[in-house]
Amino acid sequence: MRRLEVDGIPAVLAPVTGPAHAGLVFRVGTADEPLARRGITRLVEHLVTDGLDPAGRTSWTTGPEHTWFHVQGSPTEITEFLTGVCEGLRNPPADRLAEVRELVQGARPERDPLPMWRHGARGFGVVSYPEWALPGLTEAHLREWISRWFTRENAALWVAGDEVPEGLRLDLPAGVRQAPPAAARTLPLTPAWFTGGVGWDTVIARGPEAAVFANVLERRVHRDLRDLTAQTRTEYVPRSDGTARILIVAEALPEQSEAALGGLVDVLAAVRAGQIDPDEVASVVKLTGEGLRESESRGARLPGQAFNLLAGREVQTLEEALAEVRAVTAADVARVAVEAYDAGLLMTPPGSTAEWAGYTAAPAMSDTVPAGRVHRGRRDRALRLISGAEGVGVTGHGVVAAVRWDSCAALLSWPDGGRHLIGEDAVTVRVEPTMYRGADRVVREVDARIPERLRIEMPARDRDRIPQPEPASGAGTGRLYATAILCGVLALFLLGGGLWILVQSLAGPGTGNPRGEDVLALAGSLVFGVMLGRHGWTAGRELGSRRS
Repeated sequence: MRRLEVDGIPAVLAPVTGPAHAGLVFRVGTADEPLARRGITRLVEHLVTDGLDPAGRTSWTTGPEHTWFHVQGSPTEITEFLTGVCEGLRNPPADRLAEVRELVQGARPERDPLPMWRHGARGFGVVSYPEWALPGLTEAHLREWISRWFTRENAALWVAGDEVPEGLRLDLPAGVRQAPPAAARTLPLTPAWFTGGVGWDTVIARGPEAAVFANVLERRVHRDLRDLTAQTRTEYVPRSDGTARILIVAEALPEQSEAALGGLVDVLAAVRAGQIDPDEVASVVKLTGEGLRESESRGARLPGQAFNLLAGREVQTLEEALAEVRAVTAADVARVAVEAYDAGLLMTPPGSTAEWAGYTAAPAMSDTVPAGRVHRGRRDRALRLISGAEGVGVTGHGVVAAVRWDSCAALLSWPDGGRHLIGEDAVTVRVEPTMYRGADRVVREVDARIPERLRIEMPARDRDRIPQPEPASGAGTGRLYATAILCGVLALFLLGGGLWILVQSLAGPGTGNPRGEDVLALAGSLVFGVMLGRHGWTAGRELGSRRS
């Protein structure tokens, strides 16, 4: 493996036994995207490769920290593809933006719910959210993103072959090397749990011990859960900041979710307690070494070495990698198991918890709401919307949610006035004018305080999708019945009394004209009767609405 440069871009080159291939990688991924720009890297990736894959031997991927463009083929094919990618980055085909955006929206990536609970609505947690921003991304947004991230100083190249293809030119604009994304932490305590399915992840120090532990854990989970799950998946993902994420996802068989959760908890507790088989560790170490040699022959280690160049790490030879793996012992794996368990985040099936296993519930709400003006709920006085100098919050029926103005990750805005503020800690405050009295004022305040760069315009909602107030309890319905009946009876009494006064006045002695005091009594009866009747009618309509 050799280090070199191509057009000022650091590169690694190594011969391979199979077909030649090459890749251009940039230090940008989903963890670099603000929530209000979620999906922009994937859109750039597809736009600049549009029409560059006639033979079907190319691929492009956006990961948490890196975006890379890969091609397998002859030197000419490698040159044409990578040169075309650079040309597309310099001059994005804006006339194709609408069509490519539609393709990208149709191929939505699978969302991983665990990062949001660990990292919030920023950095590595953004991948848990939909790509709401895609419809509103413009050519200006893409050019700005490209000028920052897709530059010569923020790129690296790998070539699996005897030489760099003749004529390869990587004409990229100048820029600066971008630092790894910060791994924000939202979880106050671990190990923790939340409801969503059956899965687990942890973030620990990266290294050969962690990689071996991940493989040992994968074998253990597969063996112990194979009768309870359709499949299990384990991933080991090293990060540029010196940490690594280990992920386990278990697809439980029907009616086996609770059993699969119990089995996963037991596996994690066993390795935490040091129940590590030395023979299994030795087997994993041997297989890992064989995998490294096979990867070296195919050039599969080269992408990782290019990633290391972008992180400021040294290129690691095969001999160095093998020596590190061979040095891993069962005691090393047991030590990593403790670290992994203590930092773990467990996902449980709906309706279940993990408190029985010693896990702490991950916080789903805020501790407090900011002081400010209070707007009570329509038809439900227990609901409160609070807006003040520091932020906005909602309370009621056990819910406490708040977003500070200065820590808002994104604002979802609907034409009907609905506003959803998503905080950096992933807590969401929903400002719905239909739900609170005087909430239009809060909507105007939100629009004035949240910067345009954090705003995401949402499509119009159907009427049945707009939240409507519901009765707080049966007692509220009972009060409406009493109001409707009482107002109706009093209205009939007043109107009937007024008519009786009019008849008596006209039938009395004199000219047949009603007396002044009778007119005043009649007018008062009619006015108050109509008012009570209207109040009773409103209560009746409310009852009908609740019934429907």
